[in-house]
Amino acid sequence: MKKLLLITILLYSAFSVAQQTEKSDLVFNENEPQTTLSSVSAYPNPFNVTTKINFQSSKIQLVEFTVKNLLGKTVFIERVSSEIGYNFILFNRDDLIKGMYIYTLQTDNEIISKRLVIR
Repeated sequence: MKKLLLITILLYSAFSVAQQTEKSDLVFNENEPQTTLSSVSAYPNPFNVTTKINFQSSKIQLVEFTVKNLLGKTVFIERVSSEIGYNFILFNRDDLIKGMYIYTLQTDNEIISKRLVIR
C-alpha cells in the first residue's frame, strides 16, 4: 500500500512539474486562447487550519477553485470572480484529514493544478 501511495505521489509530482515549464519561446496564434492566470501559489503550504491561494489575473473572469484528494474525488469547490491583478482565495481545511490534495484553478480557457498538503 505504501508503494502504491509513493508511486501516486511521484506521478502527481511529475505532472505538476510538467505544467510549470515556461512557455516563453512560444509565439501566440490569434486563434489560441491566451493565459490569463499566473503566479499561482498556496501559502502556507503545508498548513494546519487555513491557507491562502494566491494568483494574478489579467482580466475580470469567473474562476472555479476545486480541491481533490489523491483518488480524484472532489472534496471542495468554490466559484469566485477574479479582478485584474492580485487575487486570493481563503481555504479552510474543515473536516479534511491530513494528507496531500490537488487544487485546481479553472477558467474558460485554462486549468492550473498544484499540490496542497494538510499537516
